[in-house]
Amino acid sequence: MSARTRAGAGRAHGVAMPSRRRDEFDPTPWPVALLCGTAGGFAALASFPPYGQWMLLPVSLALLTAALLTLSTWVALLGSLAWGAAFFVPLTAWANIYAGTMPWIALGLFEALYILLFGLLARTVLHRRGLCPSTAVVISALWVGVETLRSHAPWGGLPWGSTAFALAESPLLNLGPWIGMAGLAFVVAFLGQMLLYGVLSLLGRRRRGLTGFAGVWALALAVAAILATMVVPHPVNRAPADRPSLTVAGIQGSMDPIDPVTMAMPDDVFPHHLDVTRSTIEDAAADGQDLDLIVWPEDSTGYDPRQDPWMAQQISDAAADANAPVLIGTQSAVGETQRLNESVLYAADGSTPYTYAKRHPVPFGEFVPMRDVFRAVTDKVDLITRDMIPGEEVGVMDMDAIGEGDAKVGVLICFEVAYDNLVDDVVEDGAELIVVQSNNALFGDSHEAIQQLAEAKVMAVVSGRSVVHVSTVGHSAIFTPEGRQLAYVDHWDQGAVLADVPLRTGITPAVAGGPWIAVGISALGVLGLLGALGTRHRALAPPTRGRARPRPRNSPTKSPEK
Repeated sequence: MSARTRAGAGRAHGVAMPSRRRDEFDPTPWPVALLCGTAGGFAALASFPPYGQWMLLPVSLALLTAALLTLSTWVALLGSLAWGAAFFVPLTAWANIYAGTMPWIALGLFEALYILLFGLLARTVLHRRGLCPSTAVVISALWVGVETLRSHAPWGGLPWGSTAFALAESPLLNLGPWIGMAGLAFVVAFLGQMLLYGVLSLLGRRRRGLTGFAGVWALALAVAAILATMVVPHPVNRAPADRPSLTVAGIQGSMDPIDPVTMAMPDDVFPHHLDVTRSTIEDAAADGQDLDLIVWPEDSTGYDPRQDPWMAQQISDAAADANAPVLIGTQSAVGETQRLNESVLYAADGSTPYTYAKRHPVPFGEFVPMRDVFRAVTDKVDLITRDMIPGEEVGVMDMDAIGEGDAKVGVLICFEVAYDNLVDDVVEDGAELIVVQSNNALFGDSHEAIQQLAEAKVMAVVSGRSVVHVSTVGHSAIFTPEGRQLAYVDHWDQGAVLADVPLRTGITPAVAGGPWIAVGISALGVLGLLGALGTRHRALAPPTRGRARPRPRNSPTKSPEK
Protein backbone atom coordinates (compact mmCIF):
# COMPACT_ATOMS: atom_id res chain seq x y z
CA MET A 1 0.00 0.00 0.00
CA SER A 2 1.38 3.41 -0.93
CA ALA A 3 1.97 6.17 1.60
CA ARG A 4 -0.88 8.21 0.08
CA THR A 5 -3.28 5.21 0.34
CA ARG A 6 -2.26 4.58 3.95
CA ALA A 7 -2.82 8.25 4.79
CA GLY A 8 -6.27 8.16 3.15
CA ALA A 9 -7.19 4.99 5.01
CA GLY A 10 -6.07 6.53 8.24
CA ARG A 11 -8.25 9.56 7.72
CA ALA A 12 -11.20 7.33 6.78
CA HIS A 13 -10.94 5.52 10.13
CA GLY A 14 -10.54 8.75 12.07
CA VAL A 15 -6.84 8.19 12.90
CA ALA A 16 -4.57 11.29 12.86
CA MET A 17 -1.50 10.48 10.73
CA PRO A 18 1.73 12.39 11.53
CA SER A 19 2.57 14.92 8.84
CA ARG A 20 5.99 14.77 7.18
CA ARG A 21 8.40 17.20 8.79
CA ARG A 22 9.77 19.54 6.11
CA ASP A 23 12.92 20.53 7.99
CA GLU A 24 15.73 18.01 7.62
CA PHE A 25 17.81 19.83 10.22
CA ASP A 26 17.18 22.39 12.92
CA PRO A 27 18.05 25.91 11.73
CA THR A 28 20.73 27.87 13.54
CA PRO A 29 19.25 30.73 15.63
CA TRP A 30 20.41 34.08 14.34
CA PRO A 31 22.51 35.07 17.39
CA VAL A 32 24.27 31.72 17.25
CA ALA A 33 24.83 32.09 13.49
CA LEU A 34 26.57 35.43 13.93
CA LEU A 35 28.62 34.03 16.79
CA CYS A 36 29.64 31.01 14.69
CA GLY A 37 30.71 33.26 11.83
CA THR A 38 32.86 35.49 14.02
CA ALA A 39 34.37 32.62 16.02
CA GLY A 40 35.08 30.72 12.81
CA GLY A 41 37.04 33.63 11.35
CA PHE A 42 39.21 33.91 14.45
CA ALA A 43 39.73 30.13 14.44
CA ALA A 44 40.94 30.37 10.84
CA LEU A 45 43.35 33.14 11.87
CA ALA A 46 44.75 30.94 14.65
CA SER A 47 45.47 28.18 12.13
CA PHE A 48 48.00 30.36 10.26
CA PRO A 49 51.49 31.43 11.38
CA PRO A 50 52.65 32.56 13.82
CA TYR A 51 49.97 30.69 15.79
CA GLY A 52 50.16 27.55 13.68
CA GLN A 53 47.09 25.74 15.05
CA TRP A 54 46.31 24.19 11.66
CA MET A 55 43.81 21.73 13.13
CA LEU A 56 41.47 24.67 13.78
CA LEU A 57 41.05 25.34 10.06
CA PRO A 58 38.49 22.54 9.44
CA VAL A 59 36.76 23.68 12.64
CA SER A 60 36.58 27.23 11.31
CA LEU A 61 34.96 26.04 8.08
CA ALA A 62 32.51 23.92 10.06
CA LEU A 63 31.53 27.04 12.02
CA LEU A 64 31.14 29.01 8.79
CA THR A 65 28.76 26.36 7.42
CA ALA A 66 26.83 26.34 10.70
CA ALA A 67 26.32 30.08 10.29
CA LEU A 68 24.69 29.40 6.91
CA LEU A 69 22.05 27.02 8.32
CA THR A 70 19.88 29.90 9.48
CA LEU A 71 16.41 30.76 8.23
CA SER A 72 17.34 34.28 7.17
CA THR A 73 19.49 34.85 4.10
CA TRP A 74 20.59 38.20 5.51
CA VAL A 75 21.77 36.63 8.75
CA ALA A 76 23.69 34.00 6.76
CA LEU A 77 25.39 36.71 4.70
CA LEU A 78 26.23 38.73 7.83
CA GLY A 79 27.70 35.59 9.40
CA SER A 80 29.81 35.00 6.30
CA LEU A 81 31.01 38.59 6.30
CA ALA A 82 31.84 38.34 10.00
CA TRP A 83 33.91 35.23 9.30
CA GLY A 84 35.80 36.97 6.50
CA ALA A 85 36.42 40.16 8.48
CA ALA A 86 37.56 38.30 11.60
CA PHE A 87 40.05 36.38 9.44
CA PHE A 88 41.35 38.75 6.78
CA VAL A 89 41.55 42.03 8.69
CA PRO A 90 43.98 40.78 11.36
CA LEU A 91 45.72 38.44 8.89
CA THR A 92 46.70 41.39 6.69
CA ALA A 93 47.60 43.74 9.55
CA TRP A 94 51.03 44.11 7.93
CA ALA A 95 49.37 46.27 5.25
CA ASN A 96 48.78 48.93 7.89
CA ILE A 97 52.54 49.54 8.12
CA TYR A 98 52.91 50.06 4.41
CA ALA A 99 49.62 51.65 3.36
CA GLY A 100 47.92 53.02 6.49
CA THR A 101 44.83 52.10 8.48
CA MET A 102 42.08 52.84 5.95
CA PRO A 103 43.66 50.92 3.04
CA TRP A 104 44.43 48.02 5.39
CA ILE A 105 40.83 47.76 6.60
CA ALA A 106 39.60 48.18 3.03
CA LEU A 107 41.84 45.30 1.91
CA GLY A 108 40.59 43.02 4.68
CA LEU A 109 36.94 43.79 4.01
CA PHE A 110 37.39 43.40 0.26
CA GLU A 111 38.85 39.93 0.80
CA ALA A 112 35.93 39.20 3.15
CA LEU A 113 33.52 39.80 0.28
CA TYR A 114 34.72 36.54 -1.27
CA ILE A 115 33.59 34.71 1.86
CA LEU A 116 30.23 36.44 1.53
CA LEU A 117 30.02 35.12 -2.04
CA PHE A 118 30.84 31.62 -0.83
CA GLY A 119 28.20 31.93 1.89
CA LEU A 120 25.51 32.87 -0.62
CA LEU A 121 26.34 29.95 -2.92
CA ALA A 122 26.83 27.40 -0.16
CA ARG A 123 23.61 28.37 1.64
CA THR A 124 21.65 27.81 -1.57
CA VAL A 125 23.00 24.26 -1.80
CA LEU A 126 22.56 23.49 1.88
CA HIS A 127 18.92 24.62 2.01
CA ARG A 128 18.00 22.65 -1.10
CA ARG A 129 20.10 19.50 -0.84
CA GLY A 130 20.27 19.10 2.93
CA LEU A 131 23.17 17.66 4.91
CA CYS A 132 24.41 14.64 2.98
CA PRO A 133 27.79 13.46 1.63
CA SER A 134 27.11 14.83 -1.85
CA THR A 135 26.33 18.24 -0.33
CA ALA A 136 29.66 18.13 1.52
CA VAL A 137 31.42 17.49 -1.79
CA VAL A 138 29.63 20.37 -3.52
CA ILE A 139 30.24 22.80 -0.64
CA SER A 140 33.94 21.88 -0.56
CA ALA A 141 34.22 22.34 -4.31
CA LEU A 142 32.56 25.76 -4.07
CA TRP A 143 35.12 26.71 -1.42
CA VAL A 144 37.89 25.84 -3.88
CA GLY A 145 36.19 27.81 -6.65
CA VAL A 146 35.83 30.98 -4.59
CA GLU A 147 39.37 30.70 -3.22
CA THR A 148 40.73 30.26 -6.75
CA LEU A 149 38.80 33.33 -7.88
CA ARG A 150 40.13 35.35 -4.95
CA SER A 151 43.69 34.27 -5.72
CA HIS A 152 43.60 35.50 -9.31
CA ALA A 153 41.05 38.33 -9.62
CA PRO A 154 40.91 41.27 -9.79
CA TRP A 155 44.30 42.73 -10.84
CA GLY A 156 45.94 39.33 -10.52
CA GLY A 157 44.32 38.52 -7.16
CA LEU A 158 45.87 37.91 -3.74
CA PRO A 159 46.25 34.29 -2.56
CA TRP A 160 47.38 35.40 0.91
CA GLY A 161 45.49 33.28 3.41
CA SER A 162 44.87 30.41 0.98
CA THR A 163 43.87 27.23 2.79
CA ALA A 164 47.03 25.28 1.95
CA PHE A 165 49.30 27.90 3.52
CA ALA A 166 48.00 26.97 6.98
CA LEU A 167 49.27 23.40 6.49
CA ALA A 168 53.04 24.00 6.61
CA GLU A 169 53.29 21.91 9.81
CA SER A 170 50.40 19.55 9.07
CA PRO A 171 50.56 15.93 7.89
CA LEU A 172 47.96 16.96 5.29
CA LEU A 173 50.82 18.66 3.43
CA ASN A 174 51.94 15.17 2.34
CA LEU A 175 49.01 15.29 -0.10
CA GLY A 176 50.34 18.53 -1.62
CA PRO A 177 52.53 17.10 -4.41
CA TRP A 178 49.65 14.83 -5.43
CA ILE A 179 46.67 17.20 -5.45
CA GLY A 180 48.11 20.71 -5.33
CA MET A 181 46.83 23.85 -3.62
CA ALA A 182 43.26 23.38 -4.84
CA GLY A 183 43.17 19.74 -3.75
CA LEU A 184 44.39 20.65 -0.27
CA ALA A 185 41.70 23.31 0.02
CA PHE A 186 39.07 20.74 -1.00
CA VAL A 187 40.27 18.20 1.58
CA VAL A 188 40.26 20.73 4.43
CA ALA A 189 36.79 22.00 3.47
CA PHE A 190 35.45 18.43 3.29
CA LEU A 191 36.89 17.64 6.71
CA GLY A 192 35.10 20.73 8.01
CA GLN A 193 31.79 19.47 6.64
CA MET A 194 32.31 16.08 8.27
CA LEU A 195 32.99 17.73 11.62
CA LEU A 196 29.81 19.79 11.30
CA TYR A 197 27.66 16.80 10.32
CA GLY A 198 28.99 14.79 13.24
CA VAL A 199 28.43 17.51 15.81
CA LEU A 200 24.91 18.30 14.56
CA SER A 201 24.02 14.63 14.72
CA LEU A 202 25.31 14.24 18.26
CA LEU A 203 23.37 17.34 19.29
CA GLY A 204 20.19 15.88 17.81
CA ARG A 205 19.78 18.64 15.22
CA ARG A 206 19.60 16.37 12.15
CA ARG A 207 16.49 14.55 10.94
CA ARG A 208 17.99 12.51 8.09
CA GLY A 209 21.19 10.63 7.41
CA LEU A 210 23.46 10.19 10.40
CA THR A 211 21.42 11.07 13.46
CA GLY A 212 22.05 10.84 17.16
CA PHE A 213 25.10 8.92 18.31
CA ALA A 214 25.74 7.76 14.73
CA GLY A 215 27.32 11.20 14.19
CA VAL A 216 30.47 9.86 15.82
CA TRP A 217 31.20 8.08 12.53
CA ALA A 218 31.56 11.39 10.69
CA LEU A 219 33.96 12.65 13.35
CA ALA A 220 35.91 9.41 13.27
CA LEU A 221 36.19 9.65 9.48
CA ALA A 222 37.69 13.14 9.71
CA VAL A 223 40.25 12.11 12.33
CA ALA A 224 41.16 8.90 10.50
CA ALA A 225 41.67 10.79 7.24
CA ILE A 226 44.15 13.15 8.90
CA LEU A 227 46.04 10.28 10.54
CA ALA A 228 46.22 8.42 7.23
CA THR A 229 48.02 11.32 5.55
CA MET A 230 50.97 10.83 7.89
CA VAL A 231 52.06 7.80 5.85
CA VAL A 232 51.32 9.15 2.36
CA PRO A 233 54.58 8.85 0.34
CA HIS A 234 55.93 11.58 -1.90
CA PRO A 235 55.99 11.01 -5.67
CA VAL A 236 59.19 9.67 -7.22
CA ASN A 237 61.38 12.71 -7.87
CA ARG A 238 64.95 12.02 -8.93
CA ALA A 239 67.98 14.28 -8.91
CA PRO A 240 69.86 15.11 -12.14
CA ALA A 241 72.50 12.56 -13.07
CA ASP A 242 75.80 13.24 -11.27
CA ARG A 243 74.41 16.51 -9.80
CA PRO A 244 72.52 15.71 -6.60
CA SER A 245 72.85 19.18 -5.05
CA LEU A 246 73.96 22.80 -5.44
CA THR A 247 75.80 24.62 -2.66
CA VAL A 248 73.90 27.85 -2.12
CA ALA A 249 74.45 30.68 0.36
CA GLY A 250 71.51 33.01 0.98
CA ILE A 251 72.61 36.30 2.55
CA GLN A 252 70.45 38.06 5.15
CA GLY A 253 72.32 41.29 5.83
CA SER A 254 69.52 42.97 7.78
CA MET A 255 69.32 46.76 8.10
CA ASP A 256 67.75 49.60 10.02
CA PRO A 257 63.94 49.78 9.95
CA ILE A 258 62.47 51.49 6.90
CA ASP A 259 61.11 55.01 7.41
CA PRO A 260 57.28 54.54 7.24
CA VAL A 261 56.89 58.05 5.80
CA THR A 262 59.35 57.99 2.89
CA MET A 263 59.58 54.18 2.50
CA ALA A 264 63.20 54.72 1.39
CA MET A 265 65.68 51.88 1.83
CA PRO A 266 68.24 52.63 4.60
CA ASP A 267 71.78 53.42 3.50
CA ASP A 268 73.18 50.46 5.43
CA VAL A 269 71.42 47.77 3.38
CA PHE A 270 74.22 47.37 0.82
CA PRO A 271 77.21 47.41 3.21
CA HIS A 272 75.45 44.97 5.56
CA HIS A 273 74.84 42.44 2.79
CA LEU A 274 78.37 42.91 1.50
CA ASP A 275 79.85 42.31 4.98
CA VAL A 276 77.80 39.15 5.59
CA THR A 277 78.75 37.90 2.11
CA ARG A 278 82.45 38.29 2.81
CA SER A 279 82.23 36.57 6.20
CA THR A 280 80.18 33.73 4.66
CA ILE A 281 82.81 33.24 1.93
CA GLU A 282 85.54 33.10 4.57
CA ASP A 283 83.61 30.61 6.71
CA ALA A 284 82.89 28.39 3.71
CA ALA A 285 86.55 28.40 2.71
CA ALA A 286 87.59 27.53 6.26
CA ASP A 287 85.19 24.57 6.21
CA GLY A 288 86.38 23.44 2.78
CA GLN A 289 83.05 24.23 1.09
CA ASP A 290 82.94 25.32 -2.54
CA LEU A 291 80.07 27.71 -3.14
CA ASP A 292 78.07 27.42 -6.37
CA LEU A 293 75.72 30.40 -5.96
CA ILE A 294 75.29 33.34 -3.61
CA VAL A 295 71.80 34.87 -3.35
CA TRP A 296 71.01 38.33 -2.02
CA PRO A 297 67.41 39.38 -1.25
CA GLU A 298 65.06 41.68 -3.12
CA ASP A 299 66.13 45.38 -2.95
CA SER A 300 69.35 44.34 -1.23
CA THR A 301 71.51 46.98 -2.93
CA GLY A 302 69.34 50.04 -2.24
CA TYR A 303 70.37 51.42 -5.61
CA ASP A 304 70.87 49.83 -9.02
CA PRO A 305 74.55 48.78 -9.07
CA ARG A 306 74.48 48.84 -12.86
CA GLN A 307 74.37 52.61 -12.47
CA ASP A 308 77.18 52.70 -9.89
CA PRO A 309 80.59 51.28 -10.95
CA TRP A 310 81.88 51.14 -7.37
CA MET A 311 78.95 49.03 -6.16
CA ALA A 312 79.19 46.76 -9.19
CA GLN A 313 82.90 46.24 -8.53
CA GLN A 314 82.28 45.26 -4.90
CA ILE A 315 79.77 42.61 -5.95
CA SER A 316 82.04 41.28 -8.70
CA ASP A 317 84.97 41.08 -6.28
CA ALA A 318 82.84 39.02 -3.91
CA ALA A 319 81.94 36.70 -6.79
CA ALA A 320 85.62 36.32 -7.64
CA ASP A 321 86.57 35.57 -4.03
CA ALA A 322 83.84 32.93 -3.77
CA ASN A 323 84.39 31.60 -7.29
CA ALA A 324 80.59 31.72 -7.56
CA PRO A 325 78.19 34.25 -9.10
CA VAL A 326 76.09 36.57 -6.92
CA LEU A 327 72.37 37.04 -7.61
CA ILE A 328 71.27 40.42 -6.26
CA GLY A 329 67.91 42.17 -6.14
CA THR A 330 67.41 45.72 -7.38
CA GLN A 331 65.03 47.97 -9.29
CA SER A 332 65.44 49.94 -12.50
CA ALA A 333 63.52 52.92 -13.84
CA VAL A 334 61.50 52.66 -17.04
CA GLY A 335 60.65 56.06 -18.47
CA GLU A 336 59.37 58.71 -16.09
CA THR A 337 56.59 56.81 -14.29
CA GLN A 338 57.39 53.08 -14.32
CA ARG A 339 59.94 50.63 -12.96
CA LEU A 340 61.01 46.99 -12.99
CA ASN A 341 61.76 44.79 -9.97
CA GLU A 342 64.75 42.72 -11.05
CA SER A 343 67.09 39.92 -10.09
CA VAL A 344 70.55 40.45 -11.62
CA LEU A 345 73.35 37.87 -11.69
CA TYR A 346 76.87 39.24 -11.26
CA ALA A 347 79.83 37.17 -12.47
CA ALA A 348 83.42 37.49 -11.29
CA ASP A 349 84.40 39.44 -14.41
CA GLY A 350 81.81 42.14 -13.70
CA SER A 351 79.37 41.00 -16.38
CA THR A 352 75.65 40.47 -15.74
CA PRO A 353 74.78 37.41 -17.85
CA TYR A 354 71.26 36.95 -16.47
CA THR A 355 68.39 39.26 -15.46
CA TYR A 356 64.87 38.39 -14.35
CA ALA A 357 62.05 40.96 -14.01
CA LYS A 358 59.24 40.23 -11.57
CA ARG A 359 56.21 39.03 -13.53
CA HIS A 360 53.50 39.61 -10.95
CA PRO A 361 53.63 43.04 -9.27
CA VAL A 362 51.32 43.36 -6.28
CA PRO A 363 48.39 45.77 -6.74
CA PHE A 364 48.48 48.74 -4.33
CA GLY A 365 51.85 47.57 -3.04
CA GLU A 366 53.90 47.90 -6.22
CA PHE A 367 51.47 49.54 -8.60
CA VAL A 368 48.21 51.42 -8.16
CA PRO A 369 45.34 50.49 -10.48
CA MET A 370 42.81 53.25 -11.05
CA ARG A 371 45.11 55.68 -9.23
CA ASP A 372 42.80 58.71 -9.52
CA VAL A 373 39.89 56.79 -8.02
CA PHE A 374 41.81 55.42 -5.06
CA ARG A 375 43.54 58.71 -4.39
CA ALA A 376 40.12 59.91 -3.24
CA VAL A 377 40.25 57.19 -0.54
CA THR A 378 43.81 57.77 0.66
CA ASP A 379 46.79 59.88 -0.35
CA LYS A 380 49.01 56.89 0.50
CA VAL A 381 48.77 55.84 -3.15
CA ASP A 382 51.22 58.63 -4.00
CA LEU A 383 53.91 56.89 -1.94
CA ILE A 384 54.21 54.65 -5.00
CA THR A 385 55.66 57.27 -7.33
CA ARG A 386 56.46 54.77 -10.08
CA ASP A 387 54.15 51.90 -10.97
CA MET A 388 55.91 48.57 -11.30
CA ILE A 389 55.35 46.88 -14.65
CA PRO A 390 55.51 43.10 -15.10
CA GLY A 391 58.36 41.23 -16.74
CA GLU A 392 57.63 38.93 -19.63
CA GLU A 393 59.94 35.92 -19.24
CA VAL A 394 59.67 33.00 -16.82
CA GLY A 395 62.51 33.14 -14.30
CA VAL A 396 64.70 30.12 -15.02
CA MET A 397 68.44 30.75 -14.89
CA ASP A 398 70.34 28.13 -16.91
CA MET A 399 73.76 28.22 -15.25
CA ASP A 400 75.33 26.08 -17.97
CA ALA A 401 74.14 28.36 -20.77
CA ILE A 402 75.75 31.41 -19.14
CA GLY A 403 78.95 29.59 -18.20
CA GLU A 404 78.38 29.68 -14.43
CA GLY A 405 77.73 26.04 -13.57
CA ASP A 406 75.32 23.26 -14.46
CA ALA A 407 72.06 23.72 -12.58
CA LYS A 408 68.84 25.36 -13.72
CA VAL A 409 67.65 27.74 -11.01
CA GLY A 410 64.10 29.06 -10.84
CA VAL A 411 63.81 32.68 -9.67
CA LEU A 412 60.81 34.27 -7.95
CA ILE A 413 60.58 37.63 -6.20
CA CYS A 414 58.74 38.08 -2.88
CA PHE A 415 54.95 37.58 -3.13
CA GLU A 416 55.36 35.56 -6.35
CA VAL A 417 55.97 32.48 -4.19
CA ALA A 418 52.29 32.61 -3.15
CA TYR A 419 51.03 32.07 -6.72
CA ASP A 420 51.00 28.40 -7.66
CA ASN A 421 50.81 29.20 -11.39
CA LEU A 422 54.12 31.12 -11.22
CA VAL A 423 55.77 28.28 -9.29
CA ASP A 424 54.44 25.78 -11.83
CA ASP A 425 55.87 27.88 -14.66
CA VAL A 426 59.47 27.76 -13.42
CA VAL A 427 59.26 24.02 -12.70
CA GLU A 428 57.80 23.24 -16.12
CA ASP A 429 60.55 25.36 -17.71
CA GLY A 430 63.20 23.12 -16.17
CA ALA A 431 64.07 24.62 -12.76
CA GLU A 432 65.83 22.10 -10.52
CA LEU A 433 65.51 24.32 -7.44
CA ILE A 434 63.84 27.67 -6.71
CA VAL A 435 65.23 30.80 -5.06
CA VAL A 436 62.88 33.42 -3.65
CA GLN A 437 64.22 36.93 -3.02
CA SER A 438 62.17 39.03 -0.62
CA ASN A 439 62.30 42.34 1.24
CA ASN A 440 60.16 41.84 4.35
CA ALA A 441 61.60 44.98 5.96
CA LEU A 442 58.70 46.84 4.40
CA PHE A 443 56.40 45.19 6.97
CA GLY A 444 58.39 45.79 10.15
CA ASP A 445 57.68 43.47 13.07
CA SER A 446 54.39 42.19 11.66
CA HIS A 447 53.56 38.54 10.95
CA GLU A 448 53.98 38.96 7.19
CA ALA A 449 57.50 37.49 7.14
CA ILE A 450 56.63 34.28 8.99
CA GLN A 451 53.49 33.85 6.90
CA GLN A 452 55.51 34.14 3.70
CA LEU A 453 58.07 31.65 4.96
CA ALA A 454 55.26 29.12 5.47
CA GLU A 455 54.19 29.75 1.87
CA ALA A 456 57.73 28.94 0.71
CA LYS A 457 57.68 25.62 2.57
CA VAL A 458 54.27 24.64 1.21
CA MET A 459 55.34 25.49 -2.34
CA ALA A 460 58.55 23.46 -1.93
CA VAL A 461 56.49 20.35 -1.14
CA VAL A 462 53.79 20.97 -3.75
CA SER A 463 56.29 21.70 -6.54
CA GLY A 464 58.80 19.01 -5.62
CA ARG A 465 61.63 21.55 -5.61
CA SER A 466 63.94 22.83 -2.90
CA VAL A 467 63.21 26.47 -2.07
CA VAL A 468 65.89 28.92 -0.92
CA HIS A 469 63.94 31.80 0.64
CA VAL A 470 66.14 34.85 1.34
CA SER A 471 64.96 38.09 2.95
CA THR A 472 66.69 41.35 3.79
CA VAL A 473 65.65 41.11 7.45
CA GLY A 474 64.19 37.60 7.69
CA HIS A 475 62.86 35.13 8.01
CA SER A 476 65.25 33.27 5.67
CA ALA A 477 65.37 29.49 5.27
CA ILE A 478 66.09 26.60 2.91
CA PHE A 479 63.51 23.82 2.47
CA THR A 480 63.91 20.49 0.71
CA PRO A 481 61.21 19.08 -1.64
CA GLU A 482 59.98 17.05 1.34
CA GLY A 483 59.60 20.17 3.50
CA ARG A 484 62.67 19.58 5.68
CA GLN A 485 64.37 22.78 6.85
CA LEU A 486 68.12 22.80 6.13
CA ALA A 487 69.05 26.28 7.38
CA TYR A 488 67.35 29.23 9.07
CA VAL A 489 68.03 32.84 10.11
CA ASP A 490 65.56 34.60 12.39
CA HIS A 491 63.84 37.95 11.92
CA TRP A 492 66.16 41.03 12.08
CA ASP A 493 69.25 38.84 12.55
CA GLN A 494 72.35 39.00 10.37
CA GLY A 495 73.55 35.74 8.90
CA ALA A 496 73.40 33.33 6.00
CA VAL A 497 71.46 30.20 5.10
CA LEU A 498 74.09 27.88 3.66
CA ALA A 499 73.50 24.29 2.54
CA ASP A 500 73.99 21.70 -0.16
CA VAL A 501 70.54 22.13 -1.65
CA PRO A 502 68.97 19.02 -3.24
CA LEU A 503 68.21 19.27 -6.96
CA ARG A 504 65.22 17.53 -8.51
CA THR A 505 63.91 16.98 -12.05
CA GLY A 506 60.62 15.11 -11.56
CA ILE A 507 57.24 16.72 -12.20
CA THR A 508 54.77 16.19 -9.37
CA PRO A 509 51.15 15.34 -10.23
CA ALA A 510 50.21 18.72 -8.75
CA VAL A 511 52.44 20.58 -11.22
CA ALA A 512 51.41 18.30 -14.09
CA GLY A 513 47.75 19.02 -13.36
CA GLY A 514 48.43 22.74 -13.06
CA PRO A 515 45.33 24.96 -13.14
CA TRP A 516 43.12 22.09 -14.30
CA ILE A 517 42.93 20.71 -10.76
CA ALA A 518 41.32 23.92 -9.53
CA VAL A 519 39.18 24.20 -12.68
CA GLY A 520 37.91 20.63 -12.35
CA ILE A 521 37.05 20.94 -8.66
CA SER A 522 35.42 24.34 -9.19
CA ALA A 523 33.36 22.95 -12.09
CA LEU A 524 32.11 20.20 -9.78
CA GLY A 525 30.92 22.88 -7.37
CA VAL A 526 29.15 24.83 -10.13
CA LEU A 527 27.40 21.69 -11.40
CA GLY A 528 26.26 20.87 -7.88
CA LEU A 529 24.97 24.41 -7.44
CA LEU A 530 23.04 24.25 -10.73
CA GLY A 531 21.60 20.90 -9.72
CA ALA A 532 20.43 22.38 -6.43
CA LEU A 533 18.82 25.33 -8.20
CA GLY A 534 16.93 22.92 -10.45
CA THR A 535 15.27 20.95 -7.68
CA ARG A 536 12.01 21.74 -5.88
CA HIS A 537 13.19 19.92 -2.78
CA ARG A 538 13.77 22.01 0.36
CA ALA A 539 15.75 20.69 3.30
CA LEU A 540 14.69 23.68 5.37
CA ALA A 541 11.26 25.22 5.09
CA PRO A 542 11.36 28.91 4.22
CA PRO A 543 10.32 31.26 7.01
CA THR A 544 6.71 32.40 6.95
CA ARG A 545 4.84 34.92 9.03
CA GLY A 546 2.95 33.32 11.85
CA ARG A 547 4.45 29.94 11.09
CA ALA A 548 3.00 27.46 13.59
CA ARG A 549 5.39 25.56 15.76
CA PRO A 550 5.26 21.83 14.88
CA ARG A 551 3.34 19.81 17.45
CA PRO A 552 5.30 16.89 18.95
CA ARG A 553 4.28 13.67 17.28
CA ASN A 554 3.23 11.87 20.46
CA SER A 555 1.42 14.78 22.10
CA PRO A 556 -2.30 14.18 22.73
CA THR A 557 -4.84 16.21 20.83
CA LYS A 558 -7.41 18.15 22.79
CA SER A 559 -11.03 17.85 21.74
CA PRO A 560 -12.78 21.14 21.15
CA GLU A 561 -15.22 22.09 23.85
CA LYS A 562 -18.89 22.11 22.95
